[in-house]
Amino acid sequence: MTNLFQRIDTVFVPTKDIEKAAHWYVDVLGGVLGWKSEQGEYQCVKFGDTSITLFLTEDPLYFQPRRCAFNFYVSRASEAYDYLKSRDVQVEEIKEYGATYFAFYDLDGNCLEVCEY
Repeated sequence: MTNLFQRIDTVFVPTKDIEKAAHWYVDVLGGVLGWKSEQGEYQCVKFGDTSITLFLTEDPLYFQPRRCAFNFYVSRASEAYDYLKSRDVQVEEIKEYGATYFAFYDLDGNCLEVCEY
């Protein structure tokens, strides 16, 4: 076993509008803006020790429907669900399977997930 790989640095999330997406992740999910590329095609949004990197693209390959690639840990899934609904975020029903979780979608239709365990 190696200690070479220490943590996940970032998760890449496609967007068609960096500014709108960045503000959504900050205003709705409580992220903190991090670095931004000089040309504006990348924007980091931090959530504790983990970050997502929004990247600007029009390539339809990135916007095909799929399940989430990562989730946000919460201590109360039902509270997160109610909060997101109050912000007019598209959410799926809360499910139980070894944990309490549900999927929701950002402005670009990216599937995200909340998990409580």
